[in-house]
Amino acid sequence: MKAIILAAGRGTRLLPLTQHTPKPLIKINGTPIIDRIFKALPDEIDEVIIVVGHLKEKIISHIGNNFLQHPVQYANQTEVSGTFGALLSAKPLINPGERFLILNGDDIHDKAELEKYLAYKYAFGLQLMKMPGYHSIHLDPQGYIEGFYPQTPAEKINGALTATGAYVADTNIFAHNGVVLRSGEVSVPQTMLAQKDSYPIKGVITTKWLPINSFSDLEKAERILKN
Repeated sequence: MKAIILAAGRGTRLLPLTQHTPKPLIKINGTPIIDRIFKALPDEIDEVIIVVGHLKEKIISHIGNNFLQHPVQYANQTEVSGTFGALLSAKPLINPGERFLILNGDDIHDKAELEKYLAYKYAFGLQLMKMPGYHSIHLDPQGYIEGFYPQTPAEKINGALTATGAYVADTNIFAHNGVVLRSGEVSVPQTMLAQKDSYPIKGVITTKWLPINSFSDLEKAERILKN
């Protein structure tokens, strides 16, 4: 099974750190984020596709064609922006009907938690988080994704189930043109949700996901991973 790591972004919220260093190569306690991603890959993953763009030469030089016993291929980000645009650029490297794990190149996951995703044909990572501005994800009684909703006042205080950016999908996702956000970016999670009536998506709730979106996130990850 393939893992597709979306690593083309510019990481503007971490400027000037990302001016000369691609975000996946930022070190946390001495280890680049992308190294931690590879180490967390489930044993079933036997090949990795990395979607590259900003400072791609540095990522390719660091990872090469085989990293931590995983063969690696690269895809250049297409003109379509957003996570779905990145995924589209990897499409030629994916076999028809193939399932794959999708991960952001700037998030840290736990291997045991990622392995839970692979039990389902379609999976959507969730974690209870206090993240203002993010939508809440609701589940039906069987644990399948219902959709995105504005956070309630209680969720703003206590936290809401938030998308972790980790998904399991297959090539059926490419039958959709992609859902365009207000920003103009085309989104993987919204595109998956647009197909949920045909392809129900299991919500996988985690506790160890560490998003790296800001300098405070970096400091938090360093504290947690040090222990």
